Amino acid sequence: MHLYVDKRESGNYYKVRESYRDENGKTKVRNVLYLGTLENILERFSKPIPENAELKSIPFAPAAALRRAFEDLELNDLFTRVFDKENEHEFPAWKKIFLLVWRRFFKKMSMKEVVERYSDHVFPFWWREDITTVQRFYQFLAESLDEEKIETLQEELAQRVLDGERIEECHLDTTDYCTYAQNDTKYLRIGRSKDKVVGRRLVGLALVVSSDDMPVMSQAYPGNQHDSKLFSKLFKKICRRIESIGSDLEEVTIVFDRGFDDGANYDLSRLSKPHIVAGVKKNWNSVSVKIDNADLDEFQLSHETEHGKCYVKDSGNAEIGKGKWRVVLSYHDATREKIQEKMMEARDGAEDLVDYLRKKIERRGRGRPITEDGIEKELRDVLGKWYGCLDWSFDSEERELEVEGWNEEWDRFYETAGVHAIITDHEDWSPSKVVRTYFGRKNIEDMFHCKY
Repeated sequence: MHLYVDKRESGNYYKVRESYRDENGKTKVRNVLYLGTLENILERFSKPIPENAELKSIPFAPAAALRRAFEDLELNDLFTRVFDKENEHEFPAWKKIFLLVWRRFFKKMSMKEVVERYSDHVFPFWWREDITTVQRFYQFLAESLDEEKIETLQEELAQRVLDGERIEECHLDTTDYCTYAQNDTKYLRIGRSKDKVVGRRLVGLALVVSSDDMPVMSQAYPGNQHDSKLFSKLFKKICRRIESIGSDLEEVTIVFDRGFDDGANYDLSRLSKPHIVAGVKKNWNSVSVKIDNADLDEFQLSHETEHGKCYVKDSGNAEIGKGKWRVVLSYHDATREKIQEKMMEARDGAEDLVDYLRKKIERRGRGRPITEDGIEKELRDVLGKWYGCLDWSFDSEERELEVEGWNEEWDRFYETAGVHAIITDHEDWSPSKVVRTYFGRKNIEDMFHCKY
């Protein structure tokens, strides 16, 4: 849409015009709004507003920004070529996709709301077509967006967004979304979500973005699959995508978190062309030894974030899977303090619970008898992952609850609270660069929970 000056002998006349494609696919221009001469425009805006006039504001900034992106990337033509070559849609396919993206990332609206509130936004002013129906939106998604087309679009979109720039870093992460769907599909599966919702059907989504948050790849998957089981297929697909958009795998670093922790996954990464920066869990003996023996006084200040000051330490090499990796340890001081506070709250809660249970045992009142399993369950609820740090026993015959105290495990957890282990094959990178690269994943995590 643009402002057009119609120059004639009698004067200049201003119009708002837009481009469109006719039934033969040719690009044409049509008038949207006649404004008249400058004098008419000035007179129109100079007149006082009638008292009985109804003023209505229409939000347009997010939609205008999205429209600019569509135009810059020529997505109108791309989506028309892929979905609508014959112009069979009364409401063009690219406009359906535009509204789907707009409502998801800017408005958080249902498709029903998009249709019902279409006229409350700027779209009727931009576009001449009447909005399609909710049923046709769903029909379009079901019939037009097959996996082959999605793959084609992703690759071409990545090429357009990157515009010839080579990828240096790729950040991989996954999440799942709960649905209210009643039946299983290829991707919808009942499971436990990462937000700890149980019993709902989930769909999983893997995202890969560059260090500048440019989209490289996305992949839907059955929502009940664990990240570590997905890694092999995802990793190989990422490598193919990086090469297809013109980047050299040997010059790319792929970054992923410890959710993918698995010996086979680390071996696959180590033997592949890209460089790796990845999180690793403490349950590897070679890693836990390094964390347990770490002297926090030896850590160096790297940088400062919203999570506090970040400290790092190069911890040498460790065997993980079937090969050796360089290990870098890090922690944020504010995060470390929060974890330690939670530990002390859990400890106080456990000690209060023990006192309560002892008094209850002494009273021998009515109700269900106290058992060792019951005590364990209550302590686990309070202590969580720190349950093993408290030594206790219960003599069911003597009805005595004995607590020996907090063991060395507690001291170890407390001293190493918030310390992360990060592995890499970059031997020439500083510990600070390794850690900064790893925590650059935060942006992709924010994308999963976009609330615009």
